[in-house]
Amino acid sequence: MSSRKPHHYIPALSLLLITFFFFFLYKAYRSHIHTLCFYNTVGNATLGFQEILVISAPWRTDRRDAIALSTAYSGLRFSWIDGVVGKYIPEKAFPPGNHRGVSEGGRGSWRAHLDALRKVVQQNLTTALVLEDDADWDIRIKTQLLDFSAAARELPGLLADKEEESSTEHTTIPYPSRPSLNQKKFKATPDLEIPAAAAPSSIPHTSLSQPKTRSHPYGTTWDILWLGHCGTHLPPSTRITFAADATVPAPRHLKLMAHAPLDDIAAIYPPYTRVVHRANNTACTIAYAVTQAGARKMLYEFGVRAFEKGFDFALSDFCDGSTAKKGREANSEEREKEAKERRLLCLTISPPLFAHHFPEKMTSDIQGHGAGFEGKKETRYVRWSVRMNLERLMMAEEEERVEDQWPDTNEKG
Repeated sequence: MSSRKPHHYIPALSLLLITFFFFFLYKAYRSHIHTLCFYNTVGNATLGFQEILVISAPWRTDRRDAIALSTAYSGLRFSWIDGVVGKYIPEKAFPPGNHRGVSEGGRGSWRAHLDALRKVVQQNLTTALVLEDDADWDIRIKTQLLDFSAAARELPGLLADKEEESSTEHTTIPYPSRPSLNQKKFKATPDLEIPAAAAPSSIPHTSLSQPKTRSHPYGTTWDILWLGHCGTHLPPSTRITFAADATVPAPRHLKLMAHAPLDDIAAIYPPYTRVVHRANNTACTIAYAVTQAGARKMLYEFGVRAFEKGFDFALSDFCDGSTAKKGREANSEEREKEAKERRLLCLTISPPLFAHHFPEKMTSDIQGHGAGFEGKKETRYVRWSVRMNLERLMMAEEEERVEDQWPDTNEKG
């Protein structure tokens, strides 16, 4: 039998406890530093952009009240850009083009967006996020954008590399090498059967770069980050994917309206996948970020050179490379080449991070809602909607009681 007494183990046990204490202290310190870095960039009051601008008509006090509450509960700071009444814009103020072919509401929207862009240019803002006043987003928007920012930094370089290779194929890059902040905590859903014609080629798992400076968490090598839209198509170019994202609705919910067809992404990628890609035939300017260079290009294109279609349609054409300065006397090949050279570098995300909120009393100052609109109070694509949870946020209810308007078990359209 051993004669060693219990007190002989005390020094070793004490050393072990001290080691564990400093280990957990170090882990807490690392977590604190990560949190500070996060809130100094994407997690700050302007979501990592230099400023947030909200376009809203002064007489739409209902929308101003709602956006003020939504941003307050999200910890965001913004400036107003006043909406414009199209019929009050003098004829001499329009640039060349058939502006009469644009509706009165569309003309007002065009001018309000240009006023936002002019502010970016005049104040020499490096980046700015522009929101329309009916925009809605997820309560987890800051962690969503933290993931997106890595893709925004990396994708321009990947697209440039592909263009140099003159490749017509597209590549999908799974990301991240670390678990996403929004990654689902359940077993991986079996992949959908992807049609051979639509199946993307894959390359090995790639780790995206860290920002070189906290002041530009998204980088600045793009012109537009189209973060809120009502439809886009997947282009034949490099894409970055986020798998098992808990903030993405199930595929059956990925559509603009209840009776609309499913979005491209619902049939091509596994459930709960979010994809960052070049904008392609994108509609609605619910939310977009611009760089200083992008704002200058847009202000010239739509404010000086020509205006003959609604702002979002014109922006989509500019992003797709389908606008050209050359007149009709130039052949189609010359016009197409020139348009591609002038195109903006526009990145977007599917499903979008910002979406139109449809309140109970839905009215628009620009246009109607189109086929498939049912008049329900909802926000498509957004699970933990800020606007749908305003009362819960006001009552300071626990996160577990937040309403998920597109739960996995919900059968609504």
